Amino acid sequence: MYSRLLLLLFITLPNLYSKSIDQWSTEITYQEVIERAKGGSSYFQGLLGVFLRSGEFGSSVNINLSKQWSEVSHRNSHPFGSYNLANIAMLEGDFAKATQYYQDAALLLQRKASSGDAVSMYCMGEIDFQVIPTNISRALEWFKKSSDLGYPQAQATLGALYLKGLPGLLPKNTKEGIRLLAKAVRKKSLTARFNLGMAYLNGDGIKADTVKAVQWLRVAEGQNFAEAQYTLGILLLEGKGGVEKNTVEGLAFLQKASAQNHQLATRYLEKYQGVNGIVSPSPFPINFSANDQERLENAKKAYTGVGSSKDYDKAFALFYPLAKSGNAEAARFVGLMKFSGKGTIKNIREARQWLSVASQKGDKPAKQLLEKYQSLFQ
Repeated sequence: MYSRLLLLLFITLPNLYSKSIDQWSTEITYQEVIERAKGGSSYFQGLLGVFLRSGEFGSSVNINLSKQWSEVSHRNSHPFGSYNLANIAMLEGDFAKATQYYQDAALLLQRKASSGDAVSMYCMGEIDFQVIPTNISRALEWFKKSSDLGYPQAQATLGALYLKGLPGLLPKNTKEGIRLLAKAVRKKSLTARFNLGMAYLNGDGIKADTVKAVQWLRVAEGQNFAEAQYTLGILLLEGKGGVEKNTVEGLAFLQKASAQNHQLATRYLEKYQGVNGIVSPSPFPINFSANDQERLENAKKAYTGVGSSKDYDKAFALFYPLAKSGNAEAARFVGLMKFSGKGTIKNIREARQWLSVASQKGDKPAKQLLEKYQSLFQ
């Protein structure tokens, strides 16, 4: 009996130990990251800070909350905390503080990266890629190792680099770039969503497509990503690349980016105010001009193919801003498209939210759809 008990302990203890190891894996969910962070793990406290800054796992960017978790991790002497505080300091323009935090993080991160931790590998890649003195070739090796272990942010970064190529360091490989971005997009990586939008916008490795670019940038903006807000703001204000000019919405996006301390957005707003004599730019209400109905009709034509060629990407790009401005019918179509995955990423939870918005605004078809598919929305 005693020997059998020892055998059971021998078998069980390693399993318990493996579950307690603080290390990211492809099986860990975002909710588990939150729970482990709240449970006191300095590793996951720092990782949660990274996710809240970079929008991984589909999370909304929240710099203040990211800083709080990072400070807790940093106080507990984990390098993820100091690494992420360095990135936040860079966003705030405090390069001296950023350098100090990077120095605090680098040695411990390198040890963890060398022991096989995918997140640490990616962090080391970022440090080697952007902190002077840079070491691009070593950064690429870290990104590749992290990507091979399935870390979405590394896949998204490496994918974007493959689309452009780095002379003498990384050959341009469009197929590999898209493959890696697609893998990261499926993991709800904001980095991948934004990089894919910029690739379509600039024609980096793929055919330029402004409609698809705007679609992906809107997804990234929906996660409160300042760079996406800034890019969309410029596109809408200046009507670049075939994007229909919309001053009000463009200013609204720039204001949102500026509120997150995006310096280029702030400077653009200051310049715009000076040229146009605007005294107080905030807040910019997100509403649209009298051509809303025309846009709605064009969106429905693109969706149904009646009176126009069927184009779900175009339809979603037209419906989405109208839905965000409060148009109930557009909200219903966005809900339908989120439900089916036509023209956008399929997301049942968001489909229910948009259909609920439409229903609350008195749209009867949306209410009927919610009732009809109630079991799917549980």
